[in-house]
Amino acid sequence: MLDKIKIKDFKCFEDIEIELGNITLFSGTNSSGKSSAIQAILLIDNITKNPNSPLNSSLLNLGSFEETRNYITRSDTFSVEAYSKNDEYNFIFFKDDGKNVSFKTSKELKDEIFYLSANRLGPRNTYEKNFNSEDIVGPRGEYVIDLLNRNKTFNVQNDRIYDNSSYTLEYQVNFWLNKIVNVSLEIEDLGISNLVAVSYTHKNSTKRVRPYHIGAGTSYVIGIIILALYLNKDSILIIENPEIHLHPKAQSDLADFLCFIAKSGIQIIIESHSDHIFNGIRKSIHRKTISKDQAKIQFFKTTEMNLSQNHLIGLSEDGKILDYKEGLFDQFDNDLDILLDF
Repeated sequence: MLDKIKIKDFKCFEDIEIELGNITLFSGTNSSGKSSAIQAILLIDNITKNPNSPLNSSLLNLGSFEETRNYITRSDTFSVEAYSKNDEYNFIFFKDDGKNVSFKTSKELKDEIFYLSANRLGPRNTYEKNFNSEDIVGPRGEYVIDLLNRNKTFNVQNDRIYDNSSYTLEYQVNFWLNKIVNVSLEIEDLGISNLVAVSYTHKNSTKRVRPYHIGAGTSYVIGIIILALYLNKDSILIIENPEIHLHPKAQSDLADFLCFIAKSGIQIIIESHSDHIFNGIRKSIHRKTISKDQAKIQFFKTTEMNLSQNHLIGLSEDGKILDYKEGLFDQFDNDLDILLDF
């Protein structure tokens, strides 16, 4: 688990430090640095997995050194430092003949990092089987359904069991699907076609329907649930916009699920514009699903010089905001003031 990262002269960042918790929410306006912070974490993971192309991979498309360094400071290096309780990792990237990039690192990152982008797959009649043992997710999350297909009887770790009727991955995934979006799934292996198919059943119904008829939100959230229940302890799961196509109540319930998972030892990092995810985390603190010290809210803003700064939002033991920043999920209140002529 990473406790913090420091980023220097990378994209919109001049020199910042980002404190991380068991669950961390990156919030803020568009183009304020949230995605760049995630890319910095993916960057240090990519060095281990793809050292011949440190800036570009199936998950990263940073381009050249010139595109990636801060365009204001224009330093000949940029760096990312990662800290955990027992280790420190330093990654420095150098300009090399104006086109390529070289780097040096103190040590390879130990934590396994998994990433679900906002551009993940929606409803599909069939999903590909995965024959790449090094990538269980896929660039667009296309392999998570096959991951469940191959691990239906996998026993979920005890501290991630909410309903102990069965410890199997298939049962636990369906338990949370029912709880969050009121459906359950069934997977069919299509054999020699190297595809798997999914069908869903609404709660209190026996009729099975294809993903196309169930609503896009279910298809987007299923990968989150599968990975959260399956990954090894101390893994890092990064999720962009977990709220895609979900009703506000489902968003809040999903936030509570992610806090429950984060408390068990999987580190969750979220980028979101949803006040329901934000308030869902606060609600989970209030309910003691997770402590205020384990949950971090990082709020990003852009300065007049177009540099990004982050602010750690303080929360009380009851989930109340202790140091509000203008722009922190306040649009509902701002609109209401206008409607009430305040």
